[in-house]
Amino acid sequence: MKFKTTYFSILKITILLFVVSGTSVAQQISYYQNQEYNPFYKTVYQPGNNFHTSVQPFRIDKINAIANVDSLIYDGIRKPSGDLNFWRRIFKDHLLKWEDKDISIRVNPLFDFEVGNEMDESLQTWTNTRGLFIEGNIGKYFYFYTDFLENQAVFPNYYNDFVFERKVVPGQGKTRSKGERTHDYGQSTGFISFNPIKWFNVQLGQGKNFIGDGYRSLLLSDNSYSYPYLKFSAEFKKVHYMVMWGQHRDLFNIDPADESRDMRYPTKYSASHYLTVNIGKRWSVGLFESVVWAAQDAAGDRNFDWAYMNPFIFYRPVEYSIGSPDNITMGANIKYLVGQHNVLYGQFVMGEFKSDEVFSGNKWWANKQGFQLGMKCFNLFGINNLYFQAEYNQVRPYTYSHRETISNYAHYNQELAHPLGANFREGVSFLRYKYKRWHFNLEFMAAMKGKDFSDEVSYGGNIFLDNDTRPNEYGNTIGQGLKTNLQYLDGNISYMINPRNNFNIALGARYRKESNDVETQNTQMVWFAVRTSLKNLYRDF
Repeated sequence: MKFKTTYFSILKITILLFVVSGTSVAQQISYYQNQEYNPFYKTVYQPGNNFHTSVQPFRIDKINAIANVDSLIYDGIRKPSGDLNFWRRIFKDHLLKWEDKDISIRVNPLFDFEVGNEMDESLQTWTNTRGLFIEGNIGKYFYFYTDFLENQAVFPNYYNDFVFERKVVPGQGKTRSKGERTHDYGQSTGFISFNPIKWFNVQLGQGKNFIGDGYRSLLLSDNSYSYPYLKFSAEFKKVHYMVMWGQHRDLFNIDPADESRDMRYPTKYSASHYLTVNIGKRWSVGLFESVVWAAQDAAGDRNFDWAYMNPFIFYRPVEYSIGSPDNITMGANIKYLVGQHNVLYGQFVMGEFKSDEVFSGNKWWANKQGFQLGMKCFNLFGINNLYFQAEYNQVRPYTYSHRETISNYAHYNQELAHPLGANFREGVSFLRYKYKRWHFNLEFMAAMKGKDFSDEVSYGGNIFLDNDTRPNEYGNTIGQGLKTNLQYLDGNISYMINPRNNFNIALGARYRKESNDVETQNTQMVWFAVRTSLKNLYRDF
């Protein structure tokens, strides 16, 4: 049965619930997903708010229940009042807005006009992004969001190397390269959201999801390109449960001779569960599991597997019952609120677990585990809006990979979790300060990763390589392969013009150094941008 059939079957059930349901309020989803400019973080991480912070994007109706959303968006900035003409809307509010008794539609521009200079080679970089997003409520039950972007760009060297290796722009889809430098790419996302009853929500769309409280996520992140998904969420007091089915593509598993043809990329599917519980006013614990399988495996044309449709079942027994061990990823998320403005958080991820191998100390290759530890301070030293975050991530070799490469934990040639894949240790920290319209941001990241220097042998860092090509059964340690050190430093200052769509002007400098026994690559650049900063675009890899 194809995934399209699954979509329509469940959509019929959703419409039936919609028809027979009682009164409710439309569950608007936040489009503020950029961690540097998200206006809601400080509020949702307050003791006693009972907010499920590890499920992102956030729901606006839940935020509105604990604070005034407009006040958070215009924090320190005078909110516009009265009738606004076209030019005032560009700089102060929604560009276009239509509000009636049962309908509300808002339209805003998206853009990123950036110029830079990579000083080592006097390379001129630039980005030219234009787009639009439309969101709104229709009646009491229905919310929708859609956007589209058209882009052309010249990237710095390390970023350009990634695009040619992976065939995609990080997080933004496939590129149509024009020569060795200029790239042309586009993307669109969108979803519809139903809440047929107060505690239940259904989303159907194409986009990204994030599970966790950190800057990175070892469970599910917004690192890769958008993907089609169907998501059910239920929330009752301190409990939030999510089940999601997704469709993913693999650009590597294609015949190079066919790249010029109009063809579909190989397909795989995922099914994910996430249960999170708030304990008291400060603790939160979440459990996650996800399974990935190829639409066409070694046994033939498999397509969507109905065995994974049950939203209340553990996946490991299911995969064995159908005679095809798929790629299972399991993990946990934990959070503790310290005082009024501090957060401790962490994650644990696991791909395989054999207790005798884990505790033997022999470093078996399939000990696929990783963890995250971090902290956030929203009012550091008692200074309002002075934010500090420090985070450590570590993932063992071969985590997220699989013996069938198409079944790895990835989408569109990028990792669905951490952008460094596996076989790494990383520390990342941020210092940010906001005063009215001014934003100051400083980031430092240092990592050590074991890179794979051959397509024939996998040392566990590249999750797109076959597990079975490993050189050793035991003695596998983080950093094996080509040990590579990475440092990344970015500082910028920006001025917020319109907080409705995060329209800002920014000036910054970036430093990156990647070194190993084979080569050293340095990037030193300055940049200037006029942009709308709504979504995360990761450059620190």
